Amino acid sequence: MYSVRPWTDSDTGTDREISQAIYPEYQEEPNHPAWFPAQQLGAPREVSSRYVAVDNQTGHRLAYATLWELRPRRYRFDLAVRPAAQRQGIATQLLTQITTDAQQLRATGLQARVRDDKPEALEFIRRRGFLESHRMGAYRIDFARAATAHQYQQAFTQLRDRGLEVTNLGALRERDPHYLDRFHQLYSAARDAWPDPDPDPSGPTPVPFERLKSWLDEVRLPDAFIIATHRQRYIAFTSFFAIGTAVHPEYRRQGIATLLKAGSIAGAQHRGLLGQTTSTASPAMQSVLTKLGYRRTWSEIRLIRELRDET
Repeated sequence: MYSVRPWTDSDTGTDREISQAIYPEYQEEPNHPAWFPAQQLGAPREVSSRYVAVDNQTGHRLAYATLWELRPRRYRFDLAVRPAAQRQGIATQLLTQITTDAQQLRATGLQARVRDDKPEALEFIRRRGFLESHRMGAYRIDFARAATAHQYQQAFTQLRDRGLEVTNLGALRERDPHYLDRFHQLYSAARDAWPDPDPDPSGPTPVPFERLKSWLDEVRLPDAFIIATHRQRYIAFTSFFAIGTAVHPEYRRQGIATLLKAGSIAGAQHRGLLGQTTSTASPAMQSVLTKLGYRRTWSEIRLIRELRDET
């Protein structure tokens, strides 16, 4: 038998441990930065509610669930059960509790994320009223298997030959006192057309300036965060370690994303990295990654359940 209780500080690390039991193929490799689909480690520091299921005899933690707000009244949750403890009703009880919490918070929608090769998990969530809205494809490149080094060393030169400047976050921090404002403008414009699993009918929710600033402040290798500019206007960026790749709408369909990503691959190889696992829901970016030698692995399916306002 098991019991469900609220999460405490003593449960720290349980989510990562259970996720590793479900996805043993997800290996943390120091020289291969990775985003893993449906890893169920997406919750921010501040959450709405969090629970853990515990074996009553051994005290062994069997499962956990976490709920948090993505934007006003739209919520997401993580839920994971150890393989040996599945099919015992634990997931059902946790999801019922999470859904109840969301309704008490006057949520209008709840989002789940499941990997596409987990048919039982998909069936479980679909039976409970969740409908697919979006797929985030995961792509992997192993430099030892891909002939890339010599191909991409001239990518940045090709961009400069077009009249674009290729620089990096570290350099811009030193010389441009307005780099944060300019990057925020680029990011806000670029994300306008990004596929959204739960789009706001009133339009995309802007990323707050302070949140974007915190993301950039946390970049570990600012000289590997590449930014392209045109006449002092920030028009595109790419990074192996943070945020991803994007191009301003006015500069798309010119091969800029392909060349930026190619140049970053050459830079990553020069640093001694062995490869990368990344993700995108953008058909255009998926095409870029395939062209550059990435292979598709899994997809993370995002599913939405609309909740009736009971208040």
